[in-house]
Order: sequence, then structure tokens, then C-alpha cells
Amino acid sequence: MAGYLLVTLAWGAWHARRAGSSTEEFFAAGRGLPWWLAGTSMVATTFAVDTPLAIAGLVATEGIAGNWFWWADVLPAMLGAFLIAHLWRRSGVLTDNELIELRYGGRSAAGLRLFRALYFGVLRNAIVIGWVNLAMLKVLQLALGLDPATGSWVLAGLFALTLSYTLLSGLWGVVLTDVLQFTLAMVGSILLAVLAVGAAGGLGSLIEQLGLVHGTRAASRTLALVPPEREAFWAFVIYVAVKGWSSGNTDGSGYIAQRLLATRDERHARLAAIWYAVANFVLRPWPWILVGLFAFVVHPGLEDPEAGYVRVMLDQLPNGLRGLMVASLLAAYMSTIDTQLNWGASYLTHDVYRRFLRPGASELALMRVARASVVLLAALGALATLAMPSISGAWKFLASISAGTGLIVLLRWLWWRINAWSEIGVMAASLLLANGLFLFTDIPFPFSLALVVAISVPFALALTWLTSPEEPACLRAFYERVRPAGWWGPVAATLGEKGQPLGVWPWVEVACATLGVYALLLGTGGLLLGRPAFGWSGLSLGLATLLVGVLAGSGRPRPVAT
Repeated sequence: MAGYLLVTLAWGAWHARRAGSSTEEFFAAGRGLPWWLAGTSMVATTFAVDTPLAIAGLVATEGIAGNWFWWADVLPAMLGAFLIAHLWRRSGVLTDNELIELRYGGRSAAGLRLFRALYFGVLRNAIVIGWVNLAMLKVLQLALGLDPATGSWVLAGLFALTLSYTLLSGLWGVVLTDVLQFTLAMVGSILLAVLAVGAAGGLGSLIEQLGLVHGTRAASRTLALVPPEREAFWAFVIYVAVKGWSSGNTDGSGYIAQRLLATRDERHARLAAIWYAVANFVLRPWPWILVGLFAFVVHPGLEDPEAGYVRVMLDQLPNGLRGLMVASLLAAYMSTIDTQLNWGASYLTHDVYRRFLRPGASELALMRVARASVVLLAALGALATLAMPSISGAWKFLASISAGTGLIVLLRWLWWRINAWSEIGVMAASLLLANGLFLFTDIPFPFSLALVVAISVPFALALTWLTSPEEPACLRAFYERVRPAGWWGPVAATLGEKGQPLGVWPWVEVACATLGVYALLLGTGGLLLGRPAFGWSGLSLGLATLLVGVLAGSGRPRPVAT
């Protein structure tokens, strides 16, 4: 564990000089990331220490089908990969939030850019850092036998170490340590799953014991890939049919966009987004799910089901391997914290300080603000940890307050008529409605999410038509720089061009890639859960359809209309 921590700190120190040369190096790695490095860094960031704990909790409380909460995000990941990823790289902005004033104009655009910088860079960032800290604190207390006070001090030390190398190394150091951290975290999770299944006597024996401990009906519900109960089934329908396109990250913004903007070119941007989607949804889930099933068998009725994952570590791993597993969870923890700090600081530095407070600031002044912003976000994240009730609950809260925004940010790239008020309207409506439903009703999630979408999306589209379009000069500048495909005919006509219709084929690519990832994901589950015919069919279909989508759309950038 100590060796791992020393390596990460040394790596940050090694990249300190390069990262400190400019804000483009510190926040965008000099625009030199290859696709595999950028994509792996995205996956490492989503693989935080909270993830296996939360999934073990979902398996215990909602069954395997509870994972559709995040499996539904395959569609938005593929929309971003095939339709938008290359456009991010083509835009040449330093942060995804800078795009706001490239796409929109006037005071509304400036206000939206400032609001998003504070909302995403500070509020959401603090929530994410808070739940990741909460998960790490659970690991420290259970795995190392620490009391809450001592565990908090140890967590503070780890947090300070992560803060130190993030301050030193910028995005280059963050991305390169992410690769080490992802590799170590995956090795640890696979190793634990193998040992847990072995301790149960094999997968068949584990499934049999699940029925003996919890009853045949409960075991069947836990193992179902699609929930059989009425309420759970309709929750599954909402996840797949509503959450993906409405609440998911449909255009790859945030830390995903930060990696895309740092890639070498448009082709690398698209390949990075595709690799992220495949690795995130196909490679990661099943080791965590198997450990969650084992924990549900050997530790039934835990007051905190999310602690089941750590209890299996303590039960099944001997000394040495236990240390490796804790180090892998440290890696998962640090890979998320470093990204949140660097990405959030890019907003505060570039989209708040340079844009609104000191437009003519020197690179030296900006680097000072960047590092001060990292420290500020770390402090806010530490405070947010104190207010976190549970990890999966925080996941659902964030999904609720962003319900409806996914469609509007996707249309921002595809349709000229979307304006700044469209985004302001959907964000304000989602935020107010989600909190209102939480405080004053007892509508359970995800039905509350569906209600927020049903109101916020029509409200945003109505606001689009009730307000004026963006100024023609602003739309032309965006179109000439980014050259988006889609419904941009009126703007292209002002430049004497026909524009580039989106056509059918990009949607075919998205559909094939989405179907392929789902088939691989569920086919793997079929094999593991004793359904070989279903499993092999899923794997065959998944490889075929994913290959069609990737080969059709990933190897070349979209042609630029001239």
C-alpha cells in the first residue's frame, strides 16, 4: 500500500514542470493524448471506490436488475461517441463549458456559462467527491479496523496525497496514474470475485446457496436480469426508455469532454469514447456483481448492504492479497478524486476567473488560480462528505436533478434552433422539480425522474420557441468552426452552403454499438449464471453488432462540409 502511494506521488512530481508551463498543459495535456490513454482514463474515473460498494448494495436490495440504473447509460455513451466526440475535438475549446459562448451569444450565454461553471464545477463536484470519500471511509474502517475518528484522519491523509499530485502534475499526471490505477483496481476486483466464487464451491453452488439462505422466490428475483415484480419492472422500463436519453450524459460533457479535448485529433477522440463505453459496461460489472451475490449469501441482513463488499474482502483474502486489494481500492478512490479536482478547477480558472474576473490574466496568474481552485474544491468535497447518507442514494439524487437535460444538450449540437434559454430552462426546471418532489411528495425513484422529464423537456422546448433564436453571426461562427451535421440548413444557407444532413447511417452505428454492448454484457451474465445458450448467443450477437457499429463509424472523422 505504501509503495503504491509513493509511486503516485513520485509520478506527480515528475510531471510538475511540464504541467506548470501553461493552462493548456495543466487542463488539456497539450492536446496529445492517444485514444487508448484518454479512454482508459475515462473508465478509471468512473471506477471509484464507491462503485463496487454501491453495486454490492444494489444486488442485495434490488437484485442484479438494479444495475439497470447505470446500464441504461450505454445509449448516451454511444450517442456521444458516434455523433459528438469528434465535434468536441474540432471545437478546440479548453473546457466543455467554454463551448457555451461559442454556441450561444449575449448575456444569456454568459449567464449560462457562469451558472454551469458553478453548478457542475462546484456543486456537483462536491457531491461526487463527498460520496467517494464516504465509500473510502467505509473501506478504511472495515478493512483496517479503524474507529471513525482514526479512519477520518487516515482518509484526510489520503485526500491530501491525492491533492498533492493533482496540484503538481495536471492532466498528464492524472491520466497516466489513472491507467495504473485502473489496472490495479481491475486486477483486485477480479481476484476477489474468483476467490469468493471458489469459497462458495463454484458458481452453481453459489446460486444454490442463495436459494437456501433467502428462499427460492427471493433468489429468483435477485438473479433476474429483468425484474419480474410489477413496480421493479416499470422502474426498469423507465431506466431504459427514459433515463438514458434524458438524464444521461448524451454529448460526453464534463470530464469525458476534458479527455476528448485533450486527444490528438478527431479520430482519436471518437475511438477514445468508444473504448470508454465498451470497457465501462462490458469489462467492469460482473466481478462486482459476483462479490455482491456472495456477500448477500454469507452476510444476509446487513444494516449497511454497501459494506458487504468490504466484508467479503476481510473474509476471503489472506494477508498480502488483502493489502493488494486495499491498494486497488485506494487506486480507484484516487483516480476519481484527481479527475474531479482537475476538471472542477478548469471551470473555476477558465470559465469564472479568466472569463468574468480577469480576462487579461497572465499564464502565471492563471496557474496560481488553478492550483488554488484545486485546494478550494478539495475543501468543499471534504465538507460534502459529512452530509452523505448513502452512495447509491447520491447517484439517484444527481440523476434526478439533471433529468431532461440529456436531450437538450444533444440537440445543442444537432439543431440550430436550440438557444441558451433552452438549457437554462431545462436545468432550472429539473433542479426545482426534483428537489420539490423529494421534499414534498413520497413518489419513489425512478418514477419521480420520469415525472421531472415529462415536465422539464416540454418546458424547455416551449421556452425555445417563445424566445428568439441566437444571433445569425453567432450561429455562423459556431457552424464554421465545428461543422456539425444535422438540422443546420438555415445557417448553412447564409454561408452559401447546403449543410450536411445527419442521415440514417450515424443512427445505425449508434444502434448497432448499443445493441452490441448490451448483448456482450448480458451474454457474459448468462454464462456466469448458468444459462449457456443465452450467454453464447448474447456474446455472438454482441461481437457482430458492435463490430458493425465500430468499423462503420470509428475509423474516420466525419467529412467537413465546405
